[in-house]
Amino acid sequence: MNDCGPDQSWQVMQALQQELGADLVKIVRLARNFGQHNALICGFAHVRGQFIVTMDEDLQHSPADIGRLIAAQAAGNFDVVYGKYEMLQHSGFRNVTSTLLKKLLSASIPDLHADYTAFRLIRTSIARHCLQMRNSYTFLDGYLTWITSNVTSVFVTHSERAAGQSSYTVRKLIEHSINIFVTFSDLPVRIFSATAVGIFFLTTCYALYVLVRKLLFNDLSAGFPTLAILLGFGVGIILLGLGILGEYIHRINLKTTRRPIFVEAETSNE
Repeated sequence: MNDCGPDQSWQVMQALQQELGADLVKIVRLARNFGQHNALICGFAHVRGQFIVTMDEDLQHSPADIGRLIAAQAAGNFDVVYGKYEMLQHSGFRNVTSTLLKKLLSASIPDLHADYTAFRLIRTSIARHCLQMRNSYTFLDGYLTWITSNVTSVFVTHSERAAGQSSYTVRKLIEHSINIFVTFSDLPVRIFSATAVGIFFLTTCYALYVLVRKLLFNDLSAGFPTLAILLGFGVGIILLGLGILGEYIHRINLKTTRRPIFVEAETSNE
């Protein structure tokens, strides 16, 4: 799969296909750079085998570890097996930021497997369901959490890059995480809705307190009770309305993702 990168990958892929044969090597060139996850999903449509292995091309993932993924899958008949790194070989700053962002995503998307990485083995029948999804932002591992929970991980090695530089800068990693956080997690909406309800309750209580004190003691400055009540109820109602609106928008987002309503893991006619 050539995602229209800046190097000569397409020419190298063509040479490999000529050397090894079209039956063994199938190559696809996209019209432009659609991003790593979109390119992988495109590749799912062309796979003929029972399982798919995805890995980075910079040799940070060792092809020798594919056997570990296969063995782990066979041991438990899993739909997805992630390669879990004992130690990351990025720069120190990149290791810290990647680990932090990953923990935040795991907290905001509870169904997301804690050990998700780009080195994975996926059952082809499971991977093909990703082709049906249309989302504002593609996150392959998020799709997989919607499809199956039959997931495990196994330790693999993580090496330094053999050549070149990663296209994932810290800025891109942060943008990637924000897009995932907004698209696949309902945590932001839930936090805002809970905050809106809390503020509405507090401002309403304060407005009632001001009203009662005005009626009983009449010791407040002229105009203050009216202003406090208007602001209290007004701010509370506005925030509560925004919270409700956010809940509706979240449900519209869920509807437009074309998330599967069911996935058959196994069927028996007996």
